[in-house]
Amino acid sequence: MRLCSYSLDCDEFKFDFVPKERNTIDILYDNNDTYAYFTIPQSQKYYMKISYPSKSLNSDIGDIEQRLIIGFILASLLLFGVAMFFTFYSLRPIREALRLNDEFIKDILHDFNTPITAMILNIKMFRDELGANEYIIRLQKSIDTLLLLQNNLKSFLDNSPSQNQLLDISTLVYERTKYIENLYPRLKFIFDKQNDILKFTNKDSLTRILDNILSNASKYNSPRGEVKVTIRDNLIVISDTGKGIKNIDKVFQRYYKEQKRGIGLGLHIVRKLCDELHITIKLESKIDIGTVVILDLKHLKKE
Repeated sequence: MRLCSYSLDCDEFKFDFVPKERNTIDILYDNNDTYAYFTIPQSQKYYMKISYPSKSLNSDIGDIEQRLIIGFILASLLLFGVAMFFTFYSLRPIREALRLNDEFIKDILHDFNTPITAMILNIKMFRDELGANEYIIRLQKSIDTLLLLQNNLKSFLDNSPSQNQLLDISTLVYERTKYIENLYPRLKFIFDKQNDILKFTNKDSLTRILDNILSNASKYNSPRGEVKVTIRDNLIVISDTGKGIKNIDKVFQRYYKEQKRGIGLGLHIVRKLCDELHITIKLESKIDIGTVVILDLKHLKKE
């Protein structure tokens, strides 16, 4: 407006002359139109009034807002594209390393089968030739432990769903309890079945859940300790008299462990499989007293 007051060459503005009385220069007024007063050289009675019509002003403001919004959207898209490019560019080596790591582990797991099979066959020949003895039993238990660890790693790497079936869960729990009991002959195992449980679920996944929990209950138990497995209603309760767990909130995290033994995958796999099978898992523990793991199967279908 001030520039227009000098040149009067502004088509978008309106010009008028008003008395100086009650009017103040250099103030922008907004009353219907937007206007201001400016002095006129060699005039003692009048000011120049320059007005900008409200319709034109609103139109200009709308154009400015539209340009700002478009500029903001374009700038955001550009920044997003640049961020995504650098993100994928920086994560590509990590993804490649993880892929190679998974392939390496899977290859190693596959190669485990050859020596394990050879050991199983040789132990069978020793048993047939020499009969069952303490050393052969120990070797067999060690191989069973290797197979359990191998299954854990396979479960950790394999995310493919498997088929469900109608399963006598009480019988499966008893069989897995006996299996772990053979690996830890110095512990006392108690199996208390108060009712049968028949549910549709995946046998292999549930077996890995039970093996991991029973293995932990045995591995971290006190000398000559006790492992009790109770089946009641829709619950499987596994308790031990072991060392207990300090941080229950962290125990299901991947690679978290409180003991030097293990790699911290067991309970992480248990939680992952429980979520897949819709089994609710609850854990209670007291240091130097023991741990109780409760598996609630109420969400599993009966038919």
